Formats: sequence, C-alpha cells, structure tokens
Amino acid sequence: MSHLRQILLQHIAAELGSLFPTLLEDYLAAKYEACQAYSEAHLDRVLHARANGSLQQLHILQEVVRAAQKANLPAEMAPTSPRGHHYAKITLERFVLGGMRLESSHWSSAKYAKSLAQLNTALEPVTPDLFAAVSNGQPGERIFVVVAVAENPLNHGPEITFAVPFSSRQGFHFSFTLEEVRQAALTPAQADALEPLPVLKKRLDEAEPQTKQA
Repeated sequence: MSHLRQILLQHIAAELGSLFPTLLEDYLAAKYEACQAYSEAHLDRVLHARANGSLQQLHILQEVVRAAQKANLPAEMAPTSPRGHHYAKITLERFVLGGMRLESSHWSSAKYAKSLAQLNTALEPVTPDLFAAVSNGQPGERIFVVVAVAENPLNHGPEITFAVPFSSRQGFHFSFTLEEVRQAALTPAQADALEPLPVLKKRLDEAEPQTKQA
C-alpha cells in the first residue's frame, strides 16, 4: 500500500506543481485569520464555531479556485445540480480536484460529491482503448482528489491535505499533507516513471476493499 501511496503522490505533485500548494496555503491562512477576527469583533463566543465554519467553507471554495487559476491550472466554481450552490473544481490530465471543509456533515450526501467520487470506481476491462480515451481528455477517466481543509484548534489556521476518497465517499484511500505534495513537486518524477492512468485507476480500485477493512 505504501508503494501505491507514493505513486499517487508523484502523479498528483507532477500535475499540480509547487506553486499551487504554496498559494493555497497563503490564501487560506489569510482568510481563516479574517474569519476569526470577524467573529471576535462581531459575535458572541458561543457563535464563533458556527460562523467560522460557514465562512471557512465559502473561502475554501473561492481560494482553491483562485490559487489554481493563479498557478495557471484550469479551475472553476462549478454549479451544483439542482442549481443553487457551487463547488470548486480543478480539472487536470489525470485528476479532478474539489475542495471541502473536512468537518462538513454535508459531504457524503452532496450530489456533486457523489458524481465526482464515482470517477474512482473500477475500470474493467482495462484495454488499449482506455489509453486513447485518456489522451482525448474525457473527464470520466480521471481520479478524484479532495483538497480537504480542517481548522487547527490551537491557532485557528488551516490544515490542508490532499485526499483520494473511496468511491462510496465514506473515507479515504490515502491522504497527503500539503508539504508532502509541495516537496514532491519540487523533485518531480520523470514522465516515463509515472504509470498510465488506466493502470493506476485499476490498482486503486483493487486496493479499495482492503483499505476499507484496514
């Protein structure tokens, strides 16, 4: 499992680069500080957690997209279906990234989360045709990664991880710290050392039941 984790980290880092994690950390740190300052200035202490949570979720949505666009990655605030809300979406060659507040109770029931997480379901059979599909950029042939952000209870700052969820969304295969992704991006793997996407997805799917039981 550690080998598969390292391979996924190399793939993610190769596509994100080192600028996006750095920008995201800076942007979110500033917004989390602003959330805390607003709560302390305008709200009773008993309301701080509720207000901070709501504001943080909106800032995660905005800053994931803003940091990605600043790093020249294709990102958008995509509308939900049915309409009424938006979610962060970064579309890369091998991955689709979304952003969420880790404590959110709405993640597993959100329709867009279900649709995106199903990108990690099995690819059977694995045939040469899938390689052509990947090169053509079909969105269904990507792996879903969550930019999951929690609040550090000691300093109220953001703790950022990159996680690959189960297709059921009830937990994660692997998670990577922001620093792991940034360091891996600074020493990227050679392109010929990265596994083809269909092979990577198949290995991820085969690992899912074992990881769930662990």
